Amino acid sequence: MQASETDILQFPAIRTPETAGLRRKCLLVLSFIGAVLLAVTLTAVIIHYTYRRGERNHPKAPPVPKMKSEQEERWLLFDNDFYLFWQSDGADCDTAKEFCANKNANLTMIDQNNVQWILKRAKGKRLWILTELEGSGSNDNQTSEPGDVGCALHPPAPKSGRANGWICRRGS
Repeated sequence: MQASETDILQFPAIRTPETAGLRRKCLLVLSFIGAVLLAVTLTAVIIHYTYRRGERNHPKAPPVPKMKSEQEERWLLFDNDFYLFWQSDGADCDTAKEFCANKNANLTMIDQNNVQWILKRAKGKRLWILTELEGSGSNDNQTSEPGDVGCALHPPAPKSGRANGWICRRGS
């Protein structure tokens, strides 16, 4: 008897022991691959949500306010010179001069070109500056020559008050 095409292609397929074993092996391999992919995907999702939930539960700490000694050094440019307004309550002139020298600058002198700009930025604070000494002689019987400079608080006040800081000046 001769087999026709319809005899070879049967539906449903006849299962032989060899094809049944091969099919089981393929299903086993595919099931294993699916389980591994599922495990990897679930692990990634769990890690992602755990990390994101941790961010929401533990927000970043608020910035620590700067203390007077930790203030930001910010030089301002005006008329080809850099100025640094530094706050330090109760400081003396020598401290201000030393601080400015450590910044490669000098205590500033106020002149007609910068007086309005400095007053605007000082915001009413009394700051150490350099000023030309007037006349000769002082309480210490020292004479001052024209062009000599000394410390003064600006703006001047009728009573001696405490200084709130100083202004350093450095050429550009």
